[in-house]
Amino acid sequence: MKVKVIEIFRDKFTKELYQIGKELEITDENRVKDLVSRGLVEALEEKKKESKETLSLFEQEFEKKAVVDALKVIGEKATMNMKEETLIANIVALDEEKTKALKTALGIEA
Repeated sequence: MKVKVIEIFRDKFTKELYQIGKELEITDENRVKDLVSRGLVEALEEKKKESKETLSLFEQEFEKKAVVDALKVIGEKATMNMKEETLIANIVALDEEKTKALKTALGIEA
C-alpha cells in the first residue's frame, strides 16, 4: 500500500529518517495501520482495489460472486479464487438441465 509521510519520523526497523511528503510502499497492512494511527503517514490508496470482477455469460455481464453463488445453488463446485477461464469451462460443461437451473439462479429465466 502506498502511503505519504505527513510527519517526520525514523523507521524503527530500517532506522531511515523519512521527510514530509515522501511516498513509501509498505506491504505489511498492520504496519500501515500503526503508522496511520500515530499520525505519521496517510494512505494514498485503498487497502484492496475493490473492482468487482465480471463475467460475460449468456450475452450478459454478471459479477463473479453472483456466478459463484449461483453455481453453488445448483450444486456445482465453485469458489471466488477460481480463474475466470475455469468458471466458464465448468459452465460450458454443464448439461442442459443444469444450464437452465443456472440461468434461473442468475435471474435470466423464470
